[in-house]
Amino acid sequence: MLSSAVYPASKKKSRKNSEPAVVAEEKTAISSDRTEELKNKKYTYFSSVSEAVLADVETGSPSSLRRAASAMRKSEVDYLENEKVLLAVASSIMQMVYPSEHVDWETPSFTDVTPYMGAIQSAQKGIYDMSTGNVDFLTIVLPSLVITTADDVSPFFTNSENALRQGLSMRGDSVLAQYLLGLLYQKNNMPEKALSCLSSAKNLAPDCFQILLSFAECQSLAGNMRESYECAVQLLEKYPADVRLLKLCAQTAYALNNLNAAEEYISRVLQQEPNSLESLLFRAKILMAKKEYIRVASLLDMYSRQDTTAKEYLLLRTQLQYDWSKNLNAAVSTIENALRLYPDDKDVQLFAARLASLSYTKIAGKSAEEYADAVLQKEPDNEIALQYAADGFVQKKNYQKAYELSSALIARNKDDPENLFRHVNICLEVGKKDEAWNLIAPLYKEKSSDENVIQMYIITLDATGRDAQALSLINQLLPNSSSRQKSFLYYRRSLLQGDENAALSDLRSSLIANPRNSDALFRLYQIYFDKKDYRKAQYYLKQVVALNPNDEEFHRLNDELTLLLN
Repeated sequence: MLSSAVYPASKKKSRKNSEPAVVAEEKTAISSDRTEELKNKKYTYFSSVSEAVLADVETGSPSSLRRAASAMRKSEVDYLENEKVLLAVASSIMQMVYPSEHVDWETPSFTDVTPYMGAIQSAQKGIYDMSTGNVDFLTIVLPSLVITTADDVSPFFTNSENALRQGLSMRGDSVLAQYLLGLLYQKNNMPEKALSCLSSAKNLAPDCFQILLSFAECQSLAGNMRESYECAVQLLEKYPADVRLLKLCAQTAYALNNLNAAEEYISRVLQQEPNSLESLLFRAKILMAKKEYIRVASLLDMYSRQDTTAKEYLLLRTQLQYDWSKNLNAAVSTIENALRLYPDDKDVQLFAARLASLSYTKIAGKSAEEYADAVLQKEPDNEIALQYAADGFVQKKNYQKAYELSSALIARNKDDPENLFRHVNICLEVGKKDEAWNLIAPLYKEKSSDENVIQMYIITLDATGRDAQALSLINQLLPNSSSRQKSFLYYRRSLLQGDENAALSDLRSSLIANPRNSDALFRLYQIYFDKKDYRKAQYYLKQVVALNPNDEEFHRLNDELTLLLN
C-alpha cells in the first residue's frame, strides 16, 4: 500500500560519517508505552496464524523463514488469505535480504491489499513507506527492506534506525532487524555501529552467508583488513565462485600487501566477468605494485579503448609514465588532465603532490606542499598529506617546521619505515642526534638484513660520531652485498677515508656498482672543485644535473662552474 508519506532512496553514494538530520515530523520513533502495548497486543491481521510461525517470520533468518513456510505448507485451496500474505512476506524477505538463498516453497496468489506487501513493494522500488501504520512488528520493520536496494540511505536514515530499534525492543532475537540495522549503519559509513549489529546477527545466524559477507566487508570498512581478509578467505572455501566475495578477498589481500594472492583473486573475478572494467583496472593496480610494468601497460591500453577519463586510470597511467618510462613531461601532462577533470579530488591532489615532490617541479603551477595543504584543509590528520608537507619543508630546508610535522607522523605511526627514515634524517639535520639514534638503533637490531635499514643505520652511525663502528660494518657487508648496496657502501666509506686517493678509489668503485649514484657523482664534483680541476668537476656535475633535471641548485652550481671555465 503506497501513499505520499514515503521517502525515495537515492542511488547517490552517501557522504562519509554523515548522520542525516530529519525534520521532527518525519521521525517515527514509537513511545515506550506504545511499545509495551504492541508487545502485549494480540495480532489482528495474523491472529489466526500460529504464534510460532509468525515468530519465525519475524526472526527472519533463512532457516526460520524456511521453517515458517514448511509449517504453513498445505494445498492452495486450504490457505487462509492472511497465510498467503505471510508466505509472500517470507518469500520477499528471503529474496531481498538473502539473495544467495533459494526460496524453496510455493507462494500462492492473494487478493488482500495490506500494508505488509505495500511496504515490500515500495522497498523494491527504492522507497521507504511511511504509511504502514506501525501496528505490529512487521509493519514497523518491513519498510526498512529498502536498505537492501538503496545506495544512499540518508533520506530515511533516522526513520529506519528508530523503526529497527523499535522492532528489536519487541523481538530481541530478530535476525532480520539486527541485520538490516547493521546494513543501515554500514551504508551510512558508521562501521563500528555496523559491526556491533552484524556481530549480533552473526551470532544469531552463524551459517548465513549474506550476514557473514556483510560482516567481512564491514571489517574492511572499519580498517580491520586482517580480520576482513581472514573472514573472506574462510567463506571462500564454501562459496568459491561468489564474485562479491572474490572482490573482497582481492581488495583486502592488496591492502595487506599480499599481491600474489590479490592478483589470483581478481583474475578469478575476471574469468567470470571478463568485461568488467573495474576489475581490469584493479588488476593493473596490483601489477603496478608488483612493478610488472609491461603487463600494466598492456592492461591500461585495453582499458583506454573504453575509457580514458576514469580517475584511477589517469593515476595509474601517470605512475607508469613516471616510474617506468621515466617520461616526466608525459606524467605531468596526464596528472594535469586528472586535475582538470577532478580538481577537488583528494587522491588526485595527493598524486600531484607526490609527482611534484619526486620531480622537484610544480604541477599546474602548484608545489607538492600546496597540494598537500589543500588536502590538509579538509582532512587535517591525513597522513599522506602530512608526509608530503613535511617533504616540502625538507626541500625548502625549513627543517624546524619539517621536524614538527615529522614528529606528529612518528607519534601516529612509528612502524611506517618511510615515516621513521624521514624523521631520522630530519633529526640529524636539526642536531637531535640522540633522538635519531634511539629510533634507528632498535630497528637495526630487529631488521639487520634490510638494505634500507642498514643504510639509515650507517648514516646515523657516521652522524653521531660512531665512525669506527660505521667503517667496520661497511667492510663486513661489502663482500656479499647487492650492486645497489655496494654503491652505497663504497660512497659512505669514501666519506670516512682520511686519504684522498682512497676516497677517490671508493667513489669510482661506487660508480662501477651503480653509475647513476648521484651522491657519488656529486662528491667527485666537490673533490675536483676543491682541487680547482674545474673541467673534471663539471664532468661529474653535468651527470648529476642529468639525473636531477629539476633541481635548481644543481643547475645553479653548473652555471657558476661554466663561468669559471670561460
